[in-house]
Amino acid sequence: MKRHINIIMVLVLGFVLTACSGRMVQLPTENIKAKKVPAWYLNHADTGKEGFIFRDGFYYAVAVAVSPDMEMSQKKAVLKAKAKITDRINGEMNNKTSINYSEKGASESMTGTVEAQDVIVNMIKQTVLRTYSVEKKLTIYNTEKSNYRSFVLMKISKKDVENIINLVEDKNNKKLLSKLKLSNTSDKVLKQSER
Repeated sequence: MKRHINIIMVLVLGFVLTACSGRMVQLPTENIKAKKVPAWYLNHADTGKEGFIFRDGFYYAVAVAVSPDMEMSQKKAVLKAKAKITDRINGEMNNKTSINYSEKGASESMTGTVEAQDVIVNMIKQTVLRTYSVEKKLTIYNTEKSNYRSFVLMKISKKDVENIINLVEDKNNKKLLSKLKLSNTSDKVLKQSER
């Protein structure tokens, strides 16, 4: 009886090991001549609703990244998609334009040169984005360049975005109040010192 149980256990163990052994996936390879992009990458919406009865709203973002390391290409793509969503929540734009005009040469034959520069800085300040999910992803291997290209589609619910916006607004209001208190305190100190 014991011998039958041992044989059955060995057979079950062998079956389990062979079932798990064929889990490797063949990565698609990138064709340099005809570069293909997933349809969901190009056709995604920035916002949308999902579900049949309770249709929840979501924000979506896509990103792509390249790296010689497969894991790093996926992480970079996820970070870029998170940055896109966070930028919509808490992004700040700054623009600086500078134009320099200079003249050189003799007084009767001056030549002028103009240099123009337009710098746009998009800052995303400390924003917590935890409840996202990666909806779709695809990693392609480029045999010629020996690197991986990862595409990612990420989503986060509108409820979570509203909570994040409320947190950001609360934080900004606290900073503003503390600045006002400092300003009022310094005004009082100045008035007292003038007496």
